[in-house]
Amino acid sequence: MRARWWGLALLAPLGLAAQAPARQRTCNLELYNFDSTTTLLIKLPSGQYNGYYGRGVRGKCTNTDQRLAGDSLETMGEQKSYTIIGRAHYEEKRVRLDADRINYYQLDERVLAEGNVVAVTENGTVMRGPRAEYYREMPGMRAQSRLVATGRPVTRLSPADAGGGATDTVEVIADQVVDVADSLLYAGGSVVINRPDLSATSDSATMDSGTEWARLNGRPRIEGRGESKFTLVGRQVDLWSRDRKLTRVLSADSARATSEDVTLASDSIDLRLTEQKLSRAYAWGVSRARAVATDRDILADSIDVDMPGQVLRELRALRSAFAKSKTDTTKFTSTEDDWLRGDTIVAAFDSARAAGDSAAKPQVRTILASGAASSFYQVASSQGARAAPNLNYVKGQAITVQFGADRAVQSVSVREQAAGVYLERLAVDSLSADSTAAAKPPAANATQGQRPTAPQAPASPGARTPPPTPAKKP
Repeated sequence: MRARWWGLALLAPLGLAAQAPARQRTCNLELYNFDSTTTLLIKLPSGQYNGYYGRGVRGKCTNTDQRLAGDSLETMGEQKSYTIIGRAHYEEKRVRLDADRINYYQLDERVLAEGNVVAVTENGTVMRGPRAEYYREMPGMRAQSRLVATGRPVTRLSPADAGGGATDTVEVIADQVVDVADSLLYAGGSVVINRPDLSATSDSATMDSGTEWARLNGRPRIEGRGESKFTLVGRQVDLWSRDRKLTRVLSADSARATSEDVTLASDSIDLRLTEQKLSRAYAWGVSRARAVATDRDILADSIDVDMPGQVLRELRALRSAFAKSKTDTTKFTSTEDDWLRGDTIVAAFDSARAAGDSAAKPQVRTILASGAASSFYQVASSQGARAAPNLNYVKGQAITVQFGADRAVQSVSVREQAAGVYLERLAVDSLSADSTAAAKPPAANATQGQRPTAPQAPASPGARTPPPTPAKKP
């Protein structure tokens, strides 16, 4: 009976120990001095020691993977801290720090690096700046590690591929940068982001290297580089990548996107990229969407732009669509714009460009308006460039406008419920002739107030006509 109770007494504390979480031990530093290393130890009243080591020192924690090195080292026994001065070096599996001075505080598991700091994380992120703090992951203290750099550091994100080489480099410059668990990056204060395919600026930014997503807040501005040239602004911009290549950019609230062929403005703009070139653009919002393509200005509730290879091919304007264009003032004189409206407007462009001619703009071929459509177009008259144009107004269920090579209206066709009017300017000479004829009195009528004269016989041949008798004054 006693043996049984004795066995239970031994098992009880073991069971309690198994339930309690195991705590990681702090660093038990072991030094590996050089031949030139000097040592000074001072015993404190508490029994702890302060140590001073000079002329080169290196060491490691026997119970962790932490390593220290530098020109000199100070150990504070009661504070449980280490200070490395001169070519200071600290490393563990998750991070490597180099600086002029490094302080390691065991009580809160914090590493402070100051002066010419270079921090390298396990995933290849490199952070350079004047000051950085590293908070170690510790059970019961913090679940994730955190690296905080201040003083406007420069951070380079270089994810490695399967072969160990860097596939892409993203540079982040900001007043302060926080790296959480070597995965989430928070940047604040005049943020500048540079990638091979774009550059961006904002007040703050959040980047997730795992999902390849980023968000920019506070006056964000995105500029595409290389062949993917575009500009996007708004109050908040989200970016998505796949295999370190940009695939989507979404701007919300007061968004504006500008490319070589089209400019979009709306509440929200969604840009899609294929092989790092713009291929599709969507714009929508309460304030309506507006697109300016070449010489066309289009307004609608939403706009869909198809531009494969970043060359404008088709533009679709949906719900209460309205399109207008400037007239060619070299052909006639007018201050009015041509316009077209309908429930839906689809504009097709000639996207074929000469090889190597990136400056060539795609020209509009046709514009189709459907759903209670109407149009107003001006056509050059026969009176010359200084004259007013002929006017053409039509309406119907669907209107198709064809354009020629000179971007002038070639034809206008109306389908279903067609109606309209065409006003042609008459020639100036015909107008003058008509007005003169209307003002001239008939030849048979005598002039008012003038006496009729008696008819005279015709003079014989060779006879001299006497001079007219002068009229007498009354």
